[in-house]
Amino acid sequence: MRMTTSVVVLGTLAICLAGCGGGGATPSTTFDLEVGYTNLVKTGRTVNVSLLGTVTVNGVSTQFSGSGTLTFTPSVSASFNNATALSQTESISGTVTASGQSAPYSSSVTDYYSTGTLMFLGESTASEFDVASSPFSYPTSVMGGSNGILGTINRYSDSTMGVALGTAQISYTVMPPLDPGSPVGVQLTNKIYDTQSALVETDVSTYSLTSSGVLTLVSASVQSASGTLSVSAQ
Repeated sequence: MRMTTSVVVLGTLAICLAGCGGGGATPSTTFDLEVGYTNLVKTGRTVNVSLLGTVTVNGVSTQFSGSGTLTFTPSVSASFNNATALSQTESISGTVTASGQSAPYSSSVTDYYSTGTLMFLGESTASEFDVASSPFSYPTSVMGGSNGILGTINRYSDSTMGVALGTAQISYTVMPPLDPGSPVGVQLTNKIYDTQSALVETDVSTYSLTSSGVLTLVSASVQSASGTLSVSAQ
């Protein structure tokens, strides 16, 4: 659920670089966020993106820019936490340039959903295994100004869940359309906390959602002690 920002691991990028050297009243039209997200999980999508941010290398903040491809694979049958599930892999690959030097990178995160209802169960990366405190889905009726908490996640170092890393909280905010009939903007925010409940990272993904339930990535961002990243769909 960290969306696009969680698939760009700033720590990996740092190692690579070091080695290389509207206004107005809110319309009352409602939108189905659950349908939009469910369609994205089922069918997948590929998006060309531009990248811009900073990464800390040996204590020095370095600016970088680049481009890449973000891929949401169509969901497939899988197993999660010893139960049958569906999985979708988000991966991003591309090239970034910092201080006149270019470096390739690629990384991925896999999200897991319940079969049938597609409720969110958790996610995994090469260095983390996260489990939703309770499976959750997205609201079926939202409008400009809507917001709420979708759920909380327990973070672990791996699938044995022997070492706790902290928690995360997923929320949504719906921005009013520019005019009646236009899509609304939907921000999904993932606030990540360590075991001492200190905020260590904030991921924000922004989508447009049409009245027919088409959810399209617009941008994403991440902010942590390792650096910052802005991802923009092209």
